[in-house]
Amino acid sequence: MKGRREAEFGHKVNLTAGRSNIILDVEIVDGNPKDSQLYEGVLDRIQRDYGVTPRDVVTDGGYASLKNQEIAKGKGVVNIVFNKIVGSLKNITTSLNMETRLKKWRSGIEAVISNVKRGFKLFRCDWKGKGHFDAKVLWSVIAYNIRVMTSLMLTELTLQPQ
Repeated sequence: MKGRREAEFGHKVNLTAGRSNIILDVEIVDGNPKDSQLYEGVLDRIQRDYGVTPRDVVTDGGYASLKNQEIAKGKGVVNIVFNKIVGSLKNITTSLNMETRLKKWRSGIEAVISNVKRGFKLFRCDWKGKGHFDAKVLWSVIAYNIRVMTSLMLTELTLQPQ
């Protein structure tokens, strides 16, 4: 819940999307830990599940910390951008153009979040219990990814000469 309203109930859902806008990782967190505490786990799961280290990582400002920047550098991430930075923290990028591109891409990810949240009715889940909530989130992500993959395939088919 954003703004000045207090959250009455709910769960924190941490989404990671790739260049194609497919959601690569979902974490449904118990409690309300700081986003900065979730950063290393995301990188670890991406490495474990896909066998690669992302070259570029851009996140919301809540993930920004010197510790997380060092973790990303240690894992081999080249371009590390936190959308909003504070204090002495500086984004690490190969160029100003790359930093700008990553920040713009991060802004576009808000559409992915909105699409999953509103398109699959995750803004309010009436399914009772944590297990049912987890199932609703995971099935919604699967459905969203199928929609994105179908759209990508249709684009490829229409671009091929007949």
